[in-house]
Amino acid sequence: MLPVLVLLLLLLSSYTKSVDLEFYLDTPEVIKSWGYPVEVHNVTTKDGFILQLHRIPYGRDSPISSLDDRPRPVIFLQHGFLCSSFDWVANLPHQSAGFVFADAGFDVWLGNFRGNTYSRKHVTLNPDKDREFWNWSWDQISEYDLPAMIGKALEVSGAESLYYTGFSMGTLTMFAKLSVDPSFSRYIKKYFALAPVGTIKHARGVFSFLGRHFGANYQEYVTKYGSDELFGSSWLFKKVVKYTCGLFDTLEELCSDITMLFVGTSSDHWNQTRVPVYLAHTPAGSSSNVMAHLDQMFSYGGTPAYDMGEEKNLKKYGQKLPPQYNFTSISDIPIHLFWSEDDWLSTKQDLQETLFTQLNPQVVQGSYQISNYNHLHFIWGTDAVDKVYKRIIDIVSVDLT
Repeated sequence: MLPVLVLLLLLLSSYTKSVDLEFYLDTPEVIKSWGYPVEVHNVTTKDGFILQLHRIPYGRDSPISSLDDRPRPVIFLQHGFLCSSFDWVANLPHQSAGFVFADAGFDVWLGNFRGNTYSRKHVTLNPDKDREFWNWSWDQISEYDLPAMIGKALEVSGAESLYYTGFSMGTLTMFAKLSVDPSFSRYIKKYFALAPVGTIKHARGVFSFLGRHFGANYQEYVTKYGSDELFGSSWLFKKVVKYTCGLFDTLEELCSDITMLFVGTSSDHWNQTRVPVYLAHTPAGSSSNVMAHLDQMFSYGGTPAYDMGEEKNLKKYGQKLPPQYNFTSISDIPIHLFWSEDDWLSTKQDLQETLFTQLNPQVVQGSYQISNYNHLHFIWGTDAVDKVYKRIIDIVSVDLT
């Protein structure tokens, strides 16, 4: 069957329209292709995972020699579930957060969680041979990945603290980190949460359907057989995307519509022609434990740590059920929330039951509701620069005056 599919894809290649150059490039190559400087840095977490970070130290039209030796504010951008640093440079330069912040005078750092395209290394484990490599949930991402990556950004930049911008799971993991380690806030000047996630009990769309009908079976399977790689980037998937979504305008539209079924049906503010490029880089891979953990949040409600079963829970947590993260303990950090009622993965009801209720009102210095935005508009929306990124720049500029 596989040889037949490959042959079909080769035959279609003579008929397909061209796709954007970024379809073929990795994140550093995309950054270079637009004329921006880029650096690649690696950092090892305390539990042995080697994570790759991408840095845009300054803007395309602001060489380092013109900065009068003034330190540039450091901003750290963290992607969501099954995504990568590519999220922040996926559109044209005037529409992509990574480029917009660099041109506005920031030292931009793009993180990559363990297990994705750029962070598939470990000091002893092989992701293709050792199942133990994938034995983690977003608990470990929060506990180990965030401090390792932020520590590296501060070390290299020489800054004492930075501005953190997270999207989706990039917000969930930071809220969890700050709730169990409030002292970590000393490294964060301000926290900008895009499509923030506290729980996903009331998620809608395809994820909700899959959770209701297959979630229990999936959790049982992962518990029984252990974790493994989930939706890793592959040559075959890219070919399928290129010769389906990138073949004709009608198929491009179909791929866009299918994507909307997961994140929200609002399709304004969306460059449909970029969908093949997005899908060439996403999904970027994670652990099946993370999916099981998210499904537990959908099933149980609240924000539980990963449920490993009574026996393992007793050993790790000292109780039969996993503990809940409690965001009421988060303090001493200014937080700005960017959210939408049209977002199917970060719903208003879930926000009301977690973040809006638990976060100290004095901590939340801004709550910006954006109309007609689905989950992905916060990173790939054509007007996100005006609705989100410029607002962040304006907020930060107050600190710099």
